[in-house]
Amino acid sequence: MLAAPTAQAQRGRKSSGKAAKAQAEAKTESNQAAAKPLSEPERRLLTQTLVGSNTEAAEAAAQRLGESGQESATEALTEALSLGTYPHLAAPFLRALGKLNHAKGLQIIALYAGHRDPKVRLAATEALAQAAADGAAGILLERLGDQDERVREAAATALANRKDTRAVDRLLMLVRRSDAGAATALGQLAPLEMAPQVAELRGSVTDATLAAVLGEFLKRPEAPDRLRIDLVQTLGRVPGADATTALVEYLATVPADEARPSKEAAEALIEQRSRL
Repeated sequence: MLAAPTAQAQRGRKSSGKAAKAQAEAKTESNQAAAKPLSEPERRLLTQTLVGSNTEAAEAAAQRLGESGQESATEALTEALSLGTYPHLAAPFLRALGKLNHAKGLQIIALYAGHRDPKVRLAATEALAQAAADGAAGILLERLGDQDERVREAAATALANRKDTRAVDRLLMLVRRSDAGAATALGQLAPLEMAPQVAELRGSVTDATLAAVLGEFLKRPEAPDRLRIDLVQTLGRVPGADATTALVEYLATVPADEARPSKEAAEALIEQRSRL
C-alpha cells in the first residue's frame, strides 16, 4: 500500500509553487524584453493586411504583430477576429494574440475557444495558456471537457503549468477514462495523498496512462522517499515499456552522487526488465 506524504513534503510542494510563479514572471519579463516594437505606419499596414485577400500575407502580418509586444497590436488582432475570418487564419491570429498576452484579447480568445473547428479551439487554448489574466484559468478548466483530445491535453498542460489545483478532480475523472493527455498534468498537480488512489486504478486504466501519472508523482521533489519506494514497486507491477520509461525518467532526476533507497529499487527493476 502506498504511504501518505509527510508534512515536510507538503511544505516542499508550496515551495515548488513559489518557484513556478517566479519562473512564470521571469518568462513574461523575457518576452517583453524580446519584443520588436512597430512604427505607427507599419502597424497600420499590417492591420490592413490582416483583412486583405492574401492569406499568406495576413498570416505573416499576424506573426509580426504578435512579436511587437504592443497594445495596439492586440487591438488590431482582436478587431480582425471579431469581424470573423477563415479557420486557417483564425489559428495564427489567436497564436499571435496569445503571445501578446494582453487582457484586452482574452474575451475574443475565450469566444474562439468554443469554435466548431477543433484546430481553432486548440489554437485558442494554446493562446489561453500564455494569458496571465485570472479569467483564462476558468476557460481552460472548461476545455478539459472538450471533445477533441488535443484540446483537452493542451488545457491540462496549461493548468499544470499554472499550478491550478482546481483541475485535479476533472483530471482524475479523465484519467479514469484512460485519457492519456490528462495523465502528466494529474501527476504534477494532485496532492501526494492521492497517489494510492491512482495506484488502485491498475487494471482499470491503460498501462500507459497509469505509468504516466505515477511517473510524475515519482519525480516530484517534495515526495518522501518512502512514498517513492511504493511508487517504484507499483510501476514494477505495470507491464510494458511505459512503466520502464517512467522509472528511467525518475532516475534522470536524481543526482548521481545521491543515495536513495527508491533509486536503488528503480535501478534493480530496470536491470531485471533488461534481462527479460
